[in-house]
Amino acid sequence: MEITKIINSLKDEEFAVFCGAGISYNSGLPLANELKRYILKQLPINDEDIDEIMNSKLPFEAFIGKLSKNNGNIGISKILDIFGNGEPNDNHIFIAKLVKLGYLKTILITNFDLLIEKALEKEGLKENIDFVKYYKEKQFPEVDFDDVYDKTRIFKIHGSIDDRDSIRTTMESIENKSLSEKRMKVIKHLFSTGKHKKVLILGYSCSDIFDITPQIQSIGKDKKEIIFIEHCEEKIEENSDIRIREKINDNENPFKKFQGKWKKCDTDDLIEKLWTSFKDIFGEYKSIKSETEWKTYIDDWIKELEKTKGLNYFISGSTLSDISSYKKAIDYYGKSLEILKEERDKAGIATCYVGLGNAYSNMGYFNKAIECHEKATEIFKERKNKKEESTCYNNLGKAYHESGDLDKATEYYTKALDIFKEIGDKLSESTVYMNLGSIRGEIGDFNEAIRYHKKSLGIYIRIGNNSGKSTCYLNLGNAYCGLRKFDEAIRYYKKSLEIKKKIGDRKGESKCCMGLGNAYHGLGDFKKAIEFHENSLEISNEIENKIEESGCYINLGLDYYNLEDYTRAIEYCLKAEKILKETKQIHHLKILYGNLSLAYEKLGDKTNAEKYKTKCDEIKNQKMKVLLVGNPNV
Repeated sequence: MEITKIINSLKDEEFAVFCGAGISYNSGLPLANELKRYILKQLPINDEDIDEIMNSKLPFEAFIGKLSKNNGNIGISKILDIFGNGEPNDNHIFIAKLVKLGYLKTILITNFDLLIEKALEKEGLKENIDFVKYYKEKQFPEVDFDDVYDKTRIFKIHGSIDDRDSIRTTMESIENKSLSEKRMKVIKHLFSTGKHKKVLILGYSCSDIFDITPQIQSIGKDKKEIIFIEHCEEKIEENSDIRIREKINDNENPFKKFQGKWKKCDTDDLIEKLWTSFKDIFGEYKSIKSETEWKTYIDDWIKELEKTKGLNYFISGSTLSDISSYKKAIDYYGKSLEILKEERDKAGIATCYVGLGNAYSNMGYFNKAIECHEKATEIFKERKNKKEESTCYNNLGKAYHESGDLDKATEYYTKALDIFKEIGDKLSESTVYMNLGSIRGEIGDFNEAIRYHKKSLGIYIRIGNNSGKSTCYLNLGNAYCGLRKFDEAIRYYKKSLEIKKKIGDRKGESKCCMGLGNAYHGLGDFKKAIEFHENSLEISNEIENKIEESGCYINLGLDYYNLEDYTRAIEYCLKAEKILKETKQIHHLKILYGNLSLAYEKLGDKTNAEKYKTKCDEIKNQKMKVLLVGNPNV
């Protein structure tokens, strides 16, 4: 877009502004990845593992949130103090001057820092008189988006450093891969329903894949025109239609369906040109930069961390576990455990066993997982820590559940439930109801499964947890599929899918598509089933979820089997077999071999039919019946 068009649009009050961390770089504050890498460099993580973490999709806020949870009593205040420093640069001053002139009424910021506010104050503007900012969870419902507002409104969607609780809320929501419903309305206002015509985007990396990106992608009609400025330090300029950009700043482009322009340039040069166009009222342009000693804050934090022996290895393991690098995580947990045992740190040892147990469970080593969780349970019981004891019971339940021992799983889930009720932990209570419901569904007691899932749903509705609600709807869809009430199942799957898309839960979205495919299969609409199973497969590939991917291949094999395309059915089943062996999903190999045997039989290939029947018979309790994955009784 030409500079003159941006200038004219600003003067005509057509723009809202959306800012990311990049606008604060010249104020001496680190960019998210710069800060993350420096923190990792201070931990006992080798360079190869650091690169793996940096190349993962772990958001900065989720990374900081995990640090907060995993470093005992030290907290992350020293890290967060960084964002209270710095002085406004020319980006902030330029925005503040636009506000002062009345040209800019809506600003949305993803940053924690206070530099926009400081810039406004330097221009003589006062909070609650000339501008109002929203950053607390309780503030967002108070926003009247239909109001004709005279004050400029600043939405700090990820919270603000002057209220640490607002940042903690953000970290929790991103860890849960969701944005609160209250904050979702702000995104919709900015990119769809607001009175402005266009959105100017500065300093934004498009890396908020778990909260902001899904909200932008979910916007249907009435999209605002986008002017996206991507910073480039080289003195070059590129311009194109925003819709043809597959990626921006190496991240997925959330604006593929929006009208607008993408401009790659030196942002400092752009701000200078825009400022100069207003020089009669702004005055001469002046480059404003400042430095901060932000690394000293991390160094001080590390010194505190190292006083608790073994904690730095534990944090390293936990971070690698977050990006599903479980084998490496186990190595770091093991080093942490050695040190903690030398220090006789019972609480640390128990927490380390929990980390190890979860990592082993995710790798399919259920016996090792159970052993670790049992050791953790023993310590927490000894220390009379009811909360952690009940969490261990739930972890044991999950390990037995995934290993196929449903009786043991039920026993431990029930123990966890009793304590969660006793201590009043409603969120954990609802999770256990969900787990128990899943077990009842697996043994074919679908009515009881529905009862549990509805109890769980009731709690999630009362506490306003959208992620939990959507999972309950998904589970109810599975249960109704089991009852062969496919229309009812489809209704619940669609309710779940709607929320999963809104909160950006791609794994959950894949499961919903899987369920919808299975329900349509049950109705005999195999082409519709293929459509949804392919949707599920596409998402599974995108998020690299091998477990779901293998299930999609099995189900697509069965869809084509029922369309009498036996060759294609076998093709998909063989793709599934490779993954099932890699991921040690023995219980699904039972299903697969039965399906392959019957498909080869239909082709008249008796040799292979007998081969897979034998494989099937070698795995005990296998029934020779064509089965779907996800809803095994469909």
